[in-house]
Amino acid sequence: MSARATKSLDAIIIGAGPAGIAMAYRLKHELNFQDFLIYEKLDGVGGTWRLNTYPGCGCDLKSHLYSFSFNPNPNWSKQLCEQPEILQYMEDTVDKFDIRKHVHSSIECTGAKWHTEISKWEVFLKDLQSGIGYSRFASIFVSAVGAISFPRDVKFSGMENYKGHMFHTARWDHSVSYKNKRVAVIGNGCSAAQVVPAMAQKASIVKQYARSGQWFHDRPNHMNTEFDKFVLRWVPLYQRLLRLSIFLEADEETTTYFPTPKGARARIAKEKESREYIQSKAPENYWQYIIPKFPLGCKRRIFDPGYLDSLTQQNVELIPEGIMEITETGIISSSGIKDDYDIIVLATGFQVSEFLTPMDIIGANGRSLHQQWTECRGAQAYLGTYVHNFPNLAILFGPNTFPANNSALFACETQVDYAIKSLFTPLIDRWADVLEVKQTIEDYTTNAIHKQLNNTVFAGDCSNWYIGKFGRNAASWPGLARSFWFTTYFPDWSAFNRVGGTKFWPLYAARRRLTTMKPLTKVLIYLGIVAAVVHYGDYEKYVAKIPGLSFLLA
Repeated sequence: MSARATKSLDAIIIGAGPAGIAMAYRLKHELNFQDFLIYEKLDGVGGTWRLNTYPGCGCDLKSHLYSFSFNPNPNWSKQLCEQPEILQYMEDTVDKFDIRKHVHSSIECTGAKWHTEISKWEVFLKDLQSGIGYSRFASIFVSAVGAISFPRDVKFSGMENYKGHMFHTARWDHSVSYKNKRVAVIGNGCSAAQVVPAMAQKASIVKQYARSGQWFHDRPNHMNTEFDKFVLRWVPLYQRLLRLSIFLEADEETTTYFPTPKGARARIAKEKESREYIQSKAPENYWQYIIPKFPLGCKRRIFDPGYLDSLTQQNVELIPEGIMEITETGIISSSGIKDDYDIIVLATGFQVSEFLTPMDIIGANGRSLHQQWTECRGAQAYLGTYVHNFPNLAILFGPNTFPANNSALFACETQVDYAIKSLFTPLIDRWADVLEVKQTIEDYTTNAIHKQLNNTVFAGDCSNWYIGKFGRNAASWPGLARSFWFTTYFPDWSAFNRVGGTKFWPLYAARRRLTTMKPLTKVLIYLGIVAAVVHYGDYEKYVAKIPGLSFLLA
C-alpha cells in the first residue's frame, strides 16, 4: 500500500440489508463521508427480505414502525406488509438516497485481518460470479450481516438419500411447483406458520412436523385506504405520531417478559388471551400440542398469519413429533409414522447466536473472533457493537441487541447512531486513529446483561434461538427498546483505548460540523461573519485575528 493510502480514512461495510442501508445513509448524508464501500453476498440489496422469498413471507410488526426513521413511507398497502413490498421499499430507499453506487453485489466476505503496523483492516472477499478471491484494505470495518442471514442447517438420518425436492425456507426453489404436491414442513417457528397456510392453498397435502407448541396471537391487518395514504403523505407529523404510538405500544408489551409484579400480571393475561385465541381457531384435537407448557416469551411469539385456520383444512395435518429418519421417498416420524412426500421444506430458522458466520475475523493479537468468543462461552460485545482485540470494528445488530418485542430496524438505527458517534466521528475528527474497547469493560457490562437476562422468561424451559451452544443468551437485550437507545445515546469514552490522533482535532471537528450543518444554519453563521467583517472593516485582518478560521472555511 502507498503511504497516502495508509493514512487515508475509509470504510468497508459487509451487508446491504437494513443495517447496511442505515449506516450508508448516515455516513453519506449526515457526516458527508463518501469513502465507503458495501459488499453484499446476495445479488442485490435488502438483506433478509431478499433472502427470504418463501410463500407467505411477511413481517409481524406494523410497517410504519418497521421502516427507516429517515425515510417514512406513507404508501404502505396495509398495516403488516409482505416480503415483496418490504423489499421494494428497501430498493427505493437505496435509490432515493443515492446509495446503490456504493454497493458491490454478489461479493462474499470470507474474513478479515487487522494489521497493526498500518492500522488497517484487510478484508478478504470472493466474487461469487467469477470465483475470484481478493482483498481490500480499510481503516474501519463494519459488519452489517444481520442475524437472519445464515440458515440453520439440520442433519437428519438419511437426508442424503431423499429423491424428492428438499430446501430451506431461506433457500426457496421457485423452479419447483408445489401445486397438487404432497409437502412436508419441518419446524414450528414464524416461517413455518407463514408457509403452511400459503402452501395449503395449492398443495394436495401439507403435513407439519412440530415437537412443541407456540403462543399464537391474533393478527388483524388493516388495509390502508387512499385517504389513509393521503393523510400520511400530507400530514407528516401524523405519521411520526403514529410511528411513536406503535413503538410505545410494542415496548409496553415487552414488560410481560420481565420478573416484576406488573410483568407477571401482564404475562398471565397475555397467556390467557393467547390460549383462548388458539382454542377459538384450531381443532380441539390439536390444543394439547399447540398450547405451550413454557411461559410466554420463552420463544418468540407468533402473530397468526392464518396458520390456525389452515389446521381446519382437510389437506393440512399437524404431526406433533420429531424426525426419526428421512427415506428416499419421505419421512419416518419419531413414533414410526411413515409418509411419502414430493417436497420437504426445512423451516428450521437461522444461526442467530452465531454472529458473523461464517467469516473468519482475525484480531490484533492474531486470535480469531470465533475463538475468542468460544473462550467467553458465546458471542459478546460492548453494547453489542465493539469487541476487545478488534480495533476499528463495529458490529451492527450484534450480541444482546435484539429487541424482545419491538422493531429490528429501530435497533439497527440505534446501533448505527452509536457507531457513528463512538467510532466514525472521532476518527473523522482525528481525535484518534484507532479505537478499541477495553476488555474489562466489555466483560463486566456483558456479565451485567446476562445477570438481568437470567431473571427473564428468555431463560425459561424451552428450546429457542436466543440460547447458544454454551447455554448463554447472546441475542436478547434485557430491557425495553428505548432503554437501549438511552444507554447508547452518549458514548462513554472511558470505555475505550485510543491510539494516535492530533492535538488539533477540535479544528477538524469544527470543520466537520460546518460542512455537515443544515443550509439555514450555514447562512446564519455566514451572516454573522459578514456582520463581523463590517464591524472590523477588513476581512483578511478579521480572519487573521481568529486562529483556525481560515482552515475551517477552506
